[in-house]
Amino acid sequence: MLTREKIVRPQSKGMVTIPVEFREQLGIGEGSLLKVKLLKNGVAFIKMELETPLEVDLYSDEEIKEWMEEDKLDAKTAKKLELLLKK
Repeated sequence: MLTREKIVRPQSKGMVTIPVEFREQLGIGEGSLLKVKLLKNGVAFIKMELETPLEVDLYSDEEIKEWMEEDKLDAKTAKKLELLLKK
């Protein structure tokens, strides 16, 4: 028989644990995507079914370091930006 309701208590920062029975019945695992929908008197968590897997590009630490170096501002530009942001 399917379990339809449980009482849970929000933790700090509003975190709520989805009961294991629900996760198993719905096939929700680590990395699953859930849509959170605001209802009149609560919220609903809806499992997202992706038609195509998300594409993820992986970058090496070296590539990231290169980009960080390329994006550095010279001292003069950094000072101008600092003054503009204070306005």
